[in-house]
Amino acid sequence: MKTTKTYAMAASLAVPTCFALSNHSQLQRGINLTFSVFSKLLATFTLLGYLTACGGGATANTQTPAPPTPLSVAQALFAEKALSASGQLACASCHTDDNAHADATGTTLPIGGVNMDQQGFRSSPSLMYLASNSAFRLDANGLPFGGFTWDGRANSRAEQAAGPLLDSAEMANADVAAVARRVRGLSYFNDFVSQFNVPAAATDQQIFEKLQTAFQTYQELDTDYLLFNSKFDKVADGTATFTAAEQRGLAIFNSPTQGNCASCHTSRNGPNGERPVFTNFSYAALGLPRNMQIQKNADATFFDMGLCGPKRTDLSARTELCGQFKVPTLRNIALTAPYFHNASVSTLNDAVGFYATRDIDPGRWYPTVNGVVQKFNDLPVAYRNNVLNTAPFGQQPGSAPLLSAGNVADLVSFLQTLTDDRTAPPGSPTVAR
Repeated sequence: MKTTKTYAMAASLAVPTCFALSNHSQLQRGINLTFSVFSKLLATFTLLGYLTACGGGATANTQTPAPPTPLSVAQALFAEKALSASGQLACASCHTDDNAHADATGTTLPIGGVNMDQQGFRSSPSLMYLASNSAFRLDANGLPFGGFTWDGRANSRAEQAAGPLLDSAEMANADVAAVARRVRGLSYFNDFVSQFNVPAAATDQQIFEKLQTAFQTYQELDTDYLLFNSKFDKVADGTATFTAAEQRGLAIFNSPTQGNCASCHTSRNGPNGERPVFTNFSYAALGLPRNMQIQKNADATFFDMGLCGPKRTDLSARTELCGQFKVPTLRNIALTAPYFHNASVSTLNDAVGFYATRDIDPGRWYPTVNGVVQKFNDLPVAYRNNVLNTAPFGQQPGSAPLLSAGNVADLVSFLQTLTDDRTAPPGSPTVAR
């Protein structure tokens, strides 16, 4: 859904006369609206009613928009910049439609704060395909799974939403009361009250919690978050065929002795035909290179160690987890550059290349000081043994690669088949059997 076409606009602006679809070419453009966008606009604006009222003439349309819905109000809130201290930042600013609800094209790291001059030190991950995620947990072997955000510190989408609202480098509200004050000042506050059952004379905390619920509701109800209509899905449905390169890439992806990607990025259907979301919601320490474009990294003593801090504090004593970050979905990965939690790799080809050459050619990725390559330089030395060394990692410098340049190219070709088609209707979450 295009976040610019929100209920907020309907609440604050007069509806354009018949959406200006009075001549044939303009009408055709209206007819050609995508199914996804059309259906959501219909829910918000009763588009069919406006088109019917046009009748080919140019008279003003006096019909009013349809009543608000939980989806229309929640979508408006997601796109609402007035919820930030600067008045310039919304959830949708860092989780854009066109980039699989991740950072906008051209963004290295998100910028926020009261004066929009504070840089974050983590990229904004895609919010898509999280419906099957769960609260953070440690399994019987002490391995971490689930949770929301790069370090899993939020146990639900609603809980996750609280972070950006109060983070001084993001929406930068001073406290819950400041958020509630901004919500009360919205032109569509009464619709928020009605659609989310906000109590009469609600406290600041109650308004804040209902806002969290609204953000979760938006992601649950908007079909953009579970499209399942990529080429990969069409191949699974028997309506498309992989190219030779894509087929080779899938085989490498699944091979435990080559790409070994599927060990974390699940690629097979579930027991009841559930389509894979290309993550098992686990965590890994990849030993990424330090990104010196991150302003905090100018401080040589600063390290973002994921599960054991600095944003998350409850696992700080679990030093074996230091450096581990959430394994993201690979669906729509071609749209979400730059890559990894610290935005240290600019292109998809290089992201796959990192897996292929991190250990056999470390000088490609890490700085050299006094003739020594500073491998895993974005972790304190004490925690560098936490870094993942299973295939395709674990080779010695100069060894033959497990992934050749041709393998990398084939993997990229396959990964590009995971891009959804936002102009088409969503697919089924299960494969017909």
